[in-house]
Amino acid sequence: MKKPMLLVIALLALSSVMAAFAFTSATIDNDATLSVVSSDESLIALMPYTEEDEVAGVKDGFAYIDGGKLKIDLSKGLGGEGFGVQPNSTFEWGNLFKVRNNSEETIEFNITKEGWGFDTKVNIYLQGQNITADNADVQEFYWRSNTRNGKVTLAPGEEANISLSLETEGGAQLIEREAELTVNATVK
Repeated sequence: MKKPMLLVIALLALSSVMAAFAFTSATIDNDATLSVVSSDESLIALMPYTEEDEVAGVKDGFAYIDGGKLKIDLSKGLGGEGFGVQPNSTFEWGNLFKVRNNSEETIEFNITKEGWGFDTKVNIYLQGQNITADNADVQEFYWRSNTRNGKVTLAPGEEANISLSLETEGGAQLIEREAELTVNATVK
């Protein structure tokens, strides 16, 4: 009877000693690689259309890469100079820029905007469409300047076209405005 009791006591003592060896923190070094690249070369690439894409409306160069970021200047025109849009008009950029999924995952994205101010006389229509998949629906991000819940799905290697229309009414303020467009992507 004493031997089993001694064995139980020894096991309890050993367990206590082992618990004392439990760690509370650790640091483990591993190699990792991160490449910071231009917007048009990233996993979720934002790419301006070029004349090589053979689509209408890109000769003014309103979308371009500058300092590794996609820039959009909607006032650009002849000779690269700024002109703008006038009241009582509608301008459409059917091929504003492309979004390409360079990851191995299927993604879903939308676009949000910050800026351009609020003027009920300038309506913004921003939408996207998967141009690689057959019969993909156009998804609205903004319609008459109101946020929509449109999302575009892209499988690996697929591209989406982003288009924009601006509708200015009579009496629209004659000012220059700036905005930031953000592409929000999640793995689906």
